[in-house]
Amino acid sequence: MNKNFTVYTDCVHFPLDRPCVYQKNNNMLCAECKKYEKSSAAQKEKRILIIKLGAMGDVLRTTFMLEGLKELYPQSEISWLVNKNNAAVLENNHFISKIILNDDKTNEFLALNFFDAVINLDLAPESLAFAKLANTSEIVGYSLDDKRNIVPSNDFAKQWLRMSAYDELKKANKFTYQHWMSKISELPRDNYEITVPLETSSVKRSGRFLSENGIKSGKKIIGINPGAGKRWPMKKWRTDGFIEVAKYFSEKGHAVLLLGGRDDEDEIKAIMSKRIPGVYSTGTDNSIPDFFAMINLCGIVICGDTMALHAAAGLKKNIVALFGPTSLAEIEVYGRGAKLQSDKGCVCCYKQTCKITENCMEAISNDEVIKAVEKYL
Repeated sequence: MNKNFTVYTDCVHFPLDRPCVYQKNNNMLCAECKKYEKSSAAQKEKRILIIKLGAMGDVLRTTFMLEGLKELYPQSEISWLVNKNNAAVLENNHFISKIILNDDKTNEFLALNFFDAVINLDLAPESLAFAKLANTSEIVGYSLDDKRNIVPSNDFAKQWLRMSAYDELKKANKFTYQHWMSKISELPRDNYEITVPLETSSVKRSGRFLSENGIKSGKKIIGINPGAGKRWPMKKWRTDGFIEVAKYFSEKGHAVLLLGGRDDEDEIKAIMSKRIPGVYSTGTDNSIPDFFAMINLCGIVICGDTMALHAAAGLKKNIVALFGPTSLAEIEVYGRGAKLQSDKGCVCCYKQTCKITENCMEAISNDEVIKAVEKYL
């Protein structure tokens, strides 16, 4: 037998665990096959994988990078590895070629696919592990070495790592998340917009919501996102404060839409129980596309440091954002709004609970919020 049974395992047609279609159908040998094509040669575009699993707000705000990556690499294919429950904020994003859900096939996916660059800006253990496992020639951001040391890709990544390890440095930071991630990723600039796709069907539903509630076209609409999720209860402002703000602007003739998900149900029910004319709940069971469309109805959004803030920023809304335990400086509102914080010395503590009687969030006055909103009406 003089046949050459060399196997070209790098051929795009070879499925790795069985004969390829040309061997099956034509008894073709790799050494003689004219269909042989290297997987690297077949890919003309630069293949980029972004690893950003969660949380949902962090995933959404990180989409600002996509425009910058496309500016650097016009011929690129960008994939994004994300947790399933956070993937909705990436759907229909025209910059993303493929959304990869983190599941029991992730390790296999990373082993079988080559990427010219893997961008991991997350220090979570699972994200670091995926970056280490990735089949790539370049890691941007963070990976692990064989001794479990975090390996930053440049000096900016080292600085962000130190800030992540020391709250004192986080509190002293004066630059936005977008600034740091741009520097780590070596993007041309740091003011690319967050990408928030709007689905046509969701926009139509939001339009029906206005008509069903008799909210006339041209009426100024103020959005309020009164919650902050379960992980960061200290990010929430006072519900009684939101009630007074809603009353004030209702009396001025404006419509107020309450925005939120299931975690914000209690706050929204408390506000709605006051039966303030002109105040409407948009519901707490909306899909992410419907939630985005509801935010898009508003001219200005009042919120804490939440996913709604990043969505409003991406939709180019004016924002009045209220800060206490997290960094005011880190959040980008693109010059379209105000960031309010009390003068308490303990702000930006990054604590999830607090025993202070009038904490940093409670100390933000109703008048401060009202005055900030009025500047944009």
